[in-house]
Amino acid sequence: MRLDRLALLSARSAWRQRRRTWPASIGIAVGVSAMIAMVGVGRGAESAVADRIRAMGSELVVVSAGQVKVVAGRARQVGNVTTLELEDAAAVERECPAVRRVAPVQSRKLTVKSGDLSTNTTVLGASAEVLEVRNLGIARGRGFDGEEARAALRVAVLGPTVVRNVFGHRSALGAMLRVNGVPFEVVGVLAPKGLDASGNDQDDVVLVPIRTALRRLFNVDHLSNIYVQAQPGRAAAAAAEVEAVLRARHRTKPGASEDFTVQNQADVLATERAAAEGFTLVLVAVSSVALLIGGVGVLAVMLIALRERFREVGLRRAVGATRRDVLLQFVAEALVIGVAGSAVGLAMATSSAVAVAFGAIPARRAAAIDPATSLRSA
Repeated sequence: MRLDRLALLSARSAWRQRRRTWPASIGIAVGVSAMIAMVGVGRGAESAVADRIRAMGSELVVVSAGQVKVVAGRARQVGNVTTLELEDAAAVERECPAVRRVAPVQSRKLTVKSGDLSTNTTVLGASAEVLEVRNLGIARGRGFDGEEARAALRVAVLGPTVVRNVFGHRSALGAMLRVNGVPFEVVGVLAPKGLDASGNDQDDVVLVPIRTALRRLFNVDHLSNIYVQAQPGRAAAAAAEVEAVLRARHRTKPGASEDFTVQNQADVLATERAAAEGFTLVLVAVSSVALLIGGVGVLAVMLIALRERFREVGLRRAVGATRRDVLLQFVAEALVIGVAGSAVGLAMATSSAVAVAFGAIPARRAAAIDPATSLRSA
């Protein structure tokens, strides 16, 4: 049978049965739409994990003072430990071959003020290397350099949220900012980072040299964290080296728990990526149920059509139609339902495949009808 003739007959037949074919088509459309939407959600979750990997910095290892436990899926620091010091950061940089850069860090929530405007924000004391270790970009101005950090100068780099809250529409570069009453010169503005995984605003921060923060703002001599950037591809080795160096410096006995925690962020985020991929598979499986229901609708419509057209099929066979002709006609009718149910673009191939798969069963039954039997049953 010619394809154009087959297509015309299938379209006419589907139109005659439109009261039954349209619900089946809608079922397929809903199933395909659900699958596309669920796959999109899953891919979005995977993309979010990848963005977090890039945002946190490449090959990042984080040393935290005290023990860190996972509570409700989030890392939480337990207790306040004061044994992590600047000398530990220097030893890590000096003694760990797999380590590329080290950024010691201490932070507090403090009040910052310029003129009549003030806000409570996170003040992060860090070395100049923190920009590269944590993948922080500079939007305007510059970051402070190593000499300024070692000399404990009062210079600051602001996050966009702080600039907006304290300076409004005024330029912050070169202006004076009071941090807990201590004046700082603003030398740069960070590029926006947005929210982190916990929903915290990463742009609500004031970055100052670590020695300035410890002496003039916090009045402490210990660190909360040491951020370590490993050599390319050596994050696991760097984490092991850092742990060994700190255990030796802190005289941790074998079998005893450390007063610090070393976390390889690549491993943590790899686990999250695997969870996101598993989430995508679950969503696909759930949405496949809706697609299966659409396919069952096509099957039901075609079986009903076969029962009503039993005599018609027998008559066609009696006047010369082959089994292949009948098979192709019923498959084509199922395909028409699938095409009608497809939304647009990519959905068409999926919905058509589902319709053909489920329409093949009644099509084979129709092709196997004996013409003499069907005519006698009329």
